[in-house]
Amino acid sequence: MRSRLSVLAVSLMFGTMGALLKFALAAPPAPSAKDVAAQVNERSITYQELNTEFRARTRVPFEKVQADPQAQHIRKQVLEQIINEELLLEEAERQKRSVPPADIDKRFKQLQVRFPAEEAFSQELKNRGLTAEQLKQNIKRGLMRQQILTKEVFDKVSVSPKELEAFFNKNKNNYVQQEEIHARHILIRVDADASPEDDRKAKDRANAVLVKAKKGKDFGQLAKEHSDGPTKEREGDLGYFGRGQMVKPFAEAAFSLKVGQVSDLVRTKFGYHIIKVEDRREAQRLSYKQAENQVKDDLTKEKVNARYQEYIDGLRKKAKITIHLT
Repeated sequence: MRSRLSVLAVSLMFGTMGALLKFALAAPPAPSAKDVAAQVNERSITYQELNTEFRARTRVPFEKVQADPQAQHIRKQVLEQIINEELLLEEAERQKRSVPPADIDKRFKQLQVRFPAEEAFSQELKNRGLTAEQLKQNIKRGLMRQQILTKEVFDKVSVSPKELEAFFNKNKNNYVQQEEIHARHILIRVDADASPEDDRKAKDRANAVLVKAKKGKDFGQLAKEHSDGPTKEREGDLGYFGRGQMVKPFAEAAFSLKVGQVSDLVRTKFGYHIIKVEDRREAQRLSYKQAENQVKDDLTKEKVNARYQEYIDGLRKKAKITIHLT
């Protein structure tokens, strides 16, 4: 269970390494009394910081969309998250939390290798008004918050077998195996915007292969000999897939076939396909045993979110928070 909670901890605290990059590379703004969006105890959160975070989330400057009610709502949510992060950091400092330099260096290198060259990484820091040392300080603060979340949220969450079964029984409709088929295909590649002549040549080639497939020649061997697709070396094997996993024309044709049946030519943006269905799994409700891992993940996430909100609410009640957002 601890390993699952650790994954959730990273998800909640940083989202992904991309999110860690965003938070760590956010340049610390210089607080200004006339530019304060919120006050959290002794800490000022400036509009500069808020709008930087807004842009990082939405990829557009707030100034361009400030008249949009949805943008205003998102901005308020961003401010609330910044406040929560500040409260977590203050609690970490109150508990005299520390982070080993080796852990900071490890995270620093993880961010650095996301760039194609050291020069690109340095330029990104410069663009954001950061030095390498400031970046490491941001990483340190993030890891300190994570320590608090681990202690106060994740370590306090557990799920029992009885709770899991009750959760499953309450949410049975969520645990369904969708209809799936196992299919092979042969692709004769042709661009969607190919000339009529190129399209005709590809179609003629595909029809020649189709004749052989319809006559019962080994489909896997035909795929190895004629397919232009990446599954060629697997004899065209696509494995099991659901309707939504393939482009619409392909899915519609494949799911209309019976087991063992070969399709006519199917045109998609990739070219001409010939499809053979090997097996079919009908939609069915999953048993508790079949769904147990997903049930555990879902219930753990629900309890973690509830515990996180409870803990943050407690921190907010003890803090002096003044919001000046306009």
